[in-house]
Amino acid sequence: MRGADRKASRSRSTAIEAGLLALGVLAGCSSEGPAPVTKPPYTVDSVRSGLVSPSDLGEGAIEIEDEGHSSHVIYTPPNSIPTCPYVQRSETVEVAVEPAIEPVGGNPTGRTIVAPQKVGPSSLPVVTQGAVVFQSSSLVDDTMNKVVAEADKCPATFSVLGGPPTVVGEYKVGSRSIEINGWKGFSQHLVHTSPPEVNTETYDDLVTVVVRKANAIIYVGYTQIKSVGKRADSDEKVKALMKTTLARLG
Repeated sequence: MRGADRKASRSRSTAIEAGLLALGVLAGCSSEGPAPVTKPPYTVDSVRSGLVSPSDLGEGAIEIEDEGHSSHVIYTPPNSIPTCPYVQRSETVEVAVEPAIEPVGGNPTGRTIVAPQKVGPSSLPVVTQGAVVFQSSSLVDDTMNKVVAEADKCPATFSVLGGPPTVVGEYKVGSRSIEINGWKGFSQHLVHTSPPEVNTETYDDLVTVVVRKANAIIYVGYTQIKSVGKRADSDEKVKALMKTTLARLG
């Protein structure tokens, strides 16, 4: 799962529009849905054809390529696989945790962001996604093992004490294993709240999921800005969205 200085929610929106949330979520599936457009063994093109599109989010959504220049606050390489969003900014983490793993021997799809043109508490979510396709099972196994091992180090809580107001605050993280339509991995739910002097109106609700099937690893991030007092529900909403995506991927 899971940019620039801001004052209240307007500046926060600008940060996310710039692609500052560089991570990733996949969850949910159903026996119902469209016929698959692809099947294993996967290729870069076949995986990209099944990922979330603007039409999946609804009217007003657009898609852009994240080429690495838009994620400076919580930067991770565009071809990396996320493990623990925001942790690289924390001063309170006692165990070293890599926020992402750069795979060796895989062919990345690159990272795309599907989002509304204006982001805020009442807008569509921001989806950040990508995949890596491998030629051998040993390579995909080794990479997924490294990603899971690093994600397991992600602390249940941590703080970011300094830096842009967009990222300062408290972080709570929960994770669980998932298996959906043959895709296996983990789902990580992160909630970020700002200090009262920075922002009392909204919080960030981010789910990052990394899953593997056959010769591909897919990561998807689903982020919402929620008004304080509103329930965090990204975990539930992404399940509904991914029924369509996973059906397409086969």
